[in-house]
Amino acid sequence: MVIGLCALGIVLGNLQNGARVSQHANRMDTAIRFVIEPLAVPMSNGTRGISDFFKGILLARNLAAENRNLKELLKHMDLYDSQIAEKDREIDRLRALEKFQSMPGKTRVTASVCGFSINENRITLNVGSKQGVKLGCPVECADGLVGTVEELESNQCQVLLITSVGLQPISNGKTEQIGATDVNRNPPLIGVVRGENASTLSMTFLDPKAPAQIGDMIVTCGFSDKIPPGLLIGKIIQTEPNEELGTLKARLSPAFEPGALDLVFVLI
Repeated sequence: MVIGLCALGIVLGNLQNGARVSQHANRMDTAIRFVIEPLAVPMSNGTRGISDFFKGILLARNLAAENRNLKELLKHMDLYDSQIAEKDREIDRLRALEKFQSMPGKTRVTASVCGFSINENRITLNVGSKQGVKLGCPVECADGLVGTVEELESNQCQVLLITSVGLQPISNGKTEQIGATDVNRNPPLIGVVRGENASTLSMTFLDPKAPAQIGDMIVTCGFSDKIPPGLLIGKIIQTEPNEELGTLKARLSPAFEPGALDLVFVLI
């Protein structure tokens, strides 16, 4: 048997040497490759697959540990992001408070907006009667007057925005309009502010020739015993005199953006 294999090896070697010397293809090599190559490729892929399978089994424990470590790291990152967001909100509160001056007879109760109804043009705050809030209390943000408390619960309240059509804050069981002043005119021009739509206010001056101009700033004038004077309402973006009615109508853009409200203050 061994002798036969050796003889076969010698014969094959001589054939290869002869083919190399004569520069012709070795027919025996060609035949062997023709038979073996179709089997070699799937066998090689199968061997590689088996190797990867057993390697995966051996590495599964390490992969599971790495997966647990990554999940734990994600939890810590989420907690870190939450803490950063809370610190940012606290910084915003402090910055907002820095903009305010003390208001005699009024105390500011800090509140967060926890709900916003676009259709009803109102927001929900996380403070209520337990925090001293009352119906009709004005609500402001760092930019200006936001609205008045319309509905009240122990730890929550509903605030009607000043952009609500026909907003009339409650005061001592009565309704009243928001008196306002154009502070850019001398003497200041007095008028009444109402909501026109979700993004616009209107102000009516009794004098159709009142020299109100686009860009003038409008603030509360203190006609209400609930809403103190000096709270910014907005600025004039359009004027329409009506000499027949003897009035001047101005359209205002509110000082605040409803969709951006987060931190507000209730004046009690």
